[in-house]
Amino acid sequence: MTASSHFTAAERAAFADQVIDGGRTIREIAEESGVARQTAQNWVKTRRGERGIPTPRPGSGRSTPERMAARQEKLEKANSELEARAETAEARSASLEALAARQRSAIAALKETLRLYMDPDGFGDGTVPA
Repeated sequence: MTASSHFTAAERAAFADQVIDGGRTIREIAEESGVARQTAQNWVKTRRGERGIPTPRPGSGRSTPERMAARQEKLEKANSELEARAETAEARSASLEALAARQRSAIAALKETLRLYMDPDGFGDGTVPA
């Protein structure tokens, strides 16, 4: 009796569908069902043929749903990083605007001080500063 005969065709198809639909890996299915990984891989290959889904080349990596999920996760992470950068840039911009305002105020005060020293008649009591 072979290991696959412990499972009905419907059970093997259900295991394979979980892999094909991207919910589980062949390794997970093999460990759960207690069969060799190659046996689980054969179930998936057979089921792909039954469903008319082409079998990926050996070593081609994740299934399409897994690749799509990974791509989506990568895009979400990139968006999150961009939002964080934008918030940092906005905070830096606000900080620089505040600094520029303080510097403009200081320059205006220095200009007024210089004007008063250059024009002694500008003092209210008419005295010339020493």
